[in-house]
Amino acid sequence: MLKARLRDASLNSPRQAQLQALASARTRRTLGQRLCLPGLVCLAVLALYVSRSGLSTWIPRVRCGKADHGTPEASDFSWDDISPSATLEYQPCFDGFQCARLFAPLNWNATAEEQASCPRVAIAIIKLPARVPVTDSRYGGPVVLNPGGPGESGVYQVLSDGKSLQALLDAPPSDDNGKHFDILSFDPRGVNNTTPRLQCFTDSSDQQSWLASLPDYGLLWHSESVTGLEWARAEALGASCAHGEGDRGILRHVNTAQTVQDMVQIIEKEGEWRAQAASKLVSRWQDPKTARDLMERLAYHPGKERIQYWGMSYGTLIGSTFAALHPDRVQRMVLDGVVDPADHYSGGWLTQLQDSDKILSKFSEYCYAAGPDRCPLYANSSAAEIEERLTTILLDLKVHPIPMAVTNKDGDHAGPTLVTYGDAHLLLLSAVYFPFASAASFFDALFALESKNTSSPALRRIATRKHARATRSMPVDGAIPYVSALGSFQAISCMDSGPLNLTRETFNEFLAELQGQSRWLGLSWARNKLACLGYGMEPAWKPPFSFRTQQWANTSHPLLIVGNTHDTVTPLRNARRVSTLFPGSVVLQQDSQGHCSHSAPAPCTLKVIRRYFQTGELPEQGDVCEPGFRPFLGCTAERGGRGQQCVFDDAEEQRLWDVAVALADPFGLR
Repeated sequence: MLKARLRDASLNSPRQAQLQALASARTRRTLGQRLCLPGLVCLAVLALYVSRSGLSTWIPRVRCGKADHGTPEASDFSWDDISPSATLEYQPCFDGFQCARLFAPLNWNATAEEQASCPRVAIAIIKLPARVPVTDSRYGGPVVLNPGGPGESGVYQVLSDGKSLQALLDAPPSDDNGKHFDILSFDPRGVNNTTPRLQCFTDSSDQQSWLASLPDYGLLWHSESVTGLEWARAEALGASCAHGEGDRGILRHVNTAQTVQDMVQIIEKEGEWRAQAASKLVSRWQDPKTARDLMERLAYHPGKERIQYWGMSYGTLIGSTFAALHPDRVQRMVLDGVVDPADHYSGGWLTQLQDSDKILSKFSEYCYAAGPDRCPLYANSSAAEIEERLTTILLDLKVHPIPMAVTNKDGDHAGPTLVTYGDAHLLLLSAVYFPFASAASFFDALFALESKNTSSPALRRIATRKHARATRSMPVDGAIPYVSALGSFQAISCMDSGPLNLTRETFNEFLAELQGQSRWLGLSWARNKLACLGYGMEPAWKPPFSFRTQQWANTSHPLLIVGNTHDTVTPLRNARRVSTLFPGSVVLQQDSQGHCSHSAPAPCTLKVIRRYFQTGELPEQGDVCEPGFRPFLGCTAERGGRGQQCVFDDAEEQRLWDVAVALADPFGLR
């Protein structure tokens, strides 16, 4: 009777809400909303925009023109309309979400007296409410997300992927007793809607102009003059971010340890909010004992609230730091696409690319197995011949860019452009990050580039869209789009490692080591090492630990750590190493390519993650999940093929697959 009464209080039934979320999950989105890219700034400057033709280029992460994705519009909402407060005072925002701005000290390591005299940080928080009220026995509390970066927006992640992730983590419709979660995230310090903001650029147009002047990837480090230019650019960006900053500025307070303390503040205030929300609901009930029991179950426990967390990419660094500093506050923690903490905090940038080039080798294997009907670069002899062919195509563009005259969308002459190695390199990056979405289109583009037929539709689309992006104007940033992660990435990375005392000689040694790790990503990844040039300051507080020890902490609940067999920039070995720091943690291997588990639709992995959040159950150590789809080969579980949806007889399997596809296809290409 009580259970039925509690459930009736929900505005939407779980089944109805899940169907709505599934419909939303099928909405096409752009990669500007997918945020699982550590080193994104220096690999690709910011975010990847991919057209339906397979063209991609890295551009400032702002929305140009009318939205064409599933993210709610913000026409009637402004973060400035929310007054920051010391408690969570949520307001409706973005059609179905709740937003708040929470005060936090500028420096968590300062004394109370110092904190009182310093400016405060106002953290922008967004929540997709659970499909049941807090008084429902199935209410599971908030799952906190971080998308990566560093410097990416949690607000944007929840707006773009929150409903899909909620549909994944919530109990399936057949489970009447499973949990239903809030999905919550925030913009970290110095990022987007959290204030005070880093002022590295005045606006989006300023940043776009800066990015447009980057040397082509094909020129990177090929001469002392190029190295000098890159060095000076890094110094200029650091100086711009540090301009006007002092001891009381935000720059010295954006490092990961400060963000972790912000997360503690958030979960504490969420516990306080939970108890207050429950009190308002049960105050109308006639049964005192029932009300008393509920209030006891939902009571706020000051200083003891625990986190449920899913961190992706750099978000795993936040998670591992949180677990090290607050092991007794872990209720659930998934680390997905794991950053090596020791390497990150030392500014090493040497534990990311060990498996990157293996991804193209696997693509070639899949191409060879699929045959000429499914792969345009198929070669009769072997997969090795396919890989050699794509290598030849890419390297040829370094010395033979393709000159073209382009037309605009109306077919009128629009001027000259070049298709360069840089354009092809960016196509490569999109493919190795998100194989499900773009491996096939990458091979299609290579086939067109090989012919150098400037009248071919594929090549003309590449040239036309490149020219259009180079000449369009950018809008003023609003509540959803923002001056993106470029400055934030540099600042957070630098404040985590501190000054590196880099010289040209040590940089050249570093560059040689990176090239030995990855032929295709090493040159662009090397930009990360320059992040601290120009800052000339230390963080206000660094965490009092070293991740180079063999064991860190016994967490109150063991961690679930997920890694792909071949991850673009967070190799599986990182997951295994971090697992040694936290006794009881388990590594789940997903036998796929790409960055983070969602880069390949794998219902097996999603079931493990959902079960972990639902019950706390971990997989067996050594378990391996197979993906449901491989590039060129198509669906591996049921039936289907390239460009087709996999089909399942079981409705729940199909529902889970559709959610997996929504997460794996950030471009809306399929």
